[in-house]
Amino acid sequence: MDIVDDIRDLIGRTPMLRCNKLFPDSKAEILLKLESANPMSVKDRPVRHMITKALADGRLKPGAELVEASSGNTAIAIAMIGAAMGFPVRIFMSELCGVERFQILNAFGALVVLTPGVEHTKGARARAIEYCKIKGEAAYFFNQHSNPDNGEAHELTTGPEMWEQTGGKLHTMVVGLGTSGTFEGLSRFFKSKNPDIRIVGFEPAGSPVYSGGQMGKHRLIGIGPGFVTENFERARARMHELFHVTDEDAFATTQRLARVEGVLAGVTSGAGLWVAEQLSQRPEYEGKMIGCLICDSGERYLSVDGLFPANNVVHQD
Repeated sequence: MDIVDDIRDLIGRTPMLRCNKLFPDSKAEILLKLESANPMSVKDRPVRHMITKALADGRLKPGAELVEASSGNTAIAIAMIGAAMGFPVRIFMSELCGVERFQILNAFGALVVLTPGVEHTKGARARAIEYCKIKGEAAYFFNQHSNPDNGEAHELTTGPEMWEQTGGKLHTMVVGLGTSGTFEGLSRFFKSKNPDIRIVGFEPAGSPVYSGGQMGKHRLIGIGPGFVTENFERARARMHELFHVTDEDAFATTQRLARVEGVLAGVTSGAGLWVAEQLSQRPEYEGKMIGCLICDSGERYLSVDGLFPANNVVHQD
């Protein structure tokens, strides 16, 4: 095992797990990329990359405040790396996000600014942009929903890792649509390796903005920001299919994943697995390989009502 000098050196090189037990009747082979094995989440990769490039080209000044609008994992990655590098951090976040996220961010020393839940991340982003306009060079806005460095991180690291791990046999990649940076980077990498690889996205059924619907309420924290991002627009043509996932289906699959495979993951990971299950039932997927991301740990979702209820606890005198 390696000994490193900086938490950033532990990002990436995550394992994959065959999802054998959860879908025993699956015609396809479903593989989980365990991004929860990063120090914090899948978002550690793009945050490290965005900071490195912004420092190199002068967009980020030493001592500037790191600012972003995020529903959780990007914010946490910024706070973690900001702490390790000595940057102050300010995060604009929907009030609907779980209290664990606020606690984690505060533990790293970040300031959390809560914004109206009805506006999702769209409202948080508008306030972050306004704040950075006022602060000028004293603040660095990551702009994760538009920043091409977001997707580039996955093109350079996540994609090549999965390609090597699967021996280049991946047939379909399932990706959630939040900032759509992961979608942009993975789709570009995989299509460069094999133009026939299918890229399948998913978004909340209650807020199907990416497929042309209206912003609405949903509980799939981490995707469905309430607007179509520039990252998505740059990669839209590479999408093969787009699924709508209900809160109920995502919650149920997340719960099954923990109880059957022993993987405690966030709700968007469960949503992606639900999509993979639907695909695996199609005759044309027999013998094919489907990739999914386990984006983060379920421990930061414990306060989400109904997701991981403490309903099997007994008292003994």
